Amino acid sequence: MSQPVPVAVPVKDTPPAELTRCAARPEGLPENPALVAQIPTAIRAGIIRLARAFAANANQLDRLIAWTGTPCPAAPH
Repeated sequence: MSQPVPVAVPVKDTPPAELTRCAARPEGLPENPALVAQIPTAIRAGIIRLARAFAANANQLDRLIAWTGTPCPAAPH
């Protein structure tokens, strides 16, 4: 059984610069409905879950960076 993920952890010091870089957000899949329709439903659902998790982590990192200093530029939509 896996351990639960901590909700919060104490921060001892200011993190190193490489840990406070704004999150990179790669382009997603093509928006062509004909191409998306070729992806099996279960695989498409997995891709969506991964993309949502990635976005949530990137947003959390950007909020942390904004809290510690200069905010990141707005993410493209």
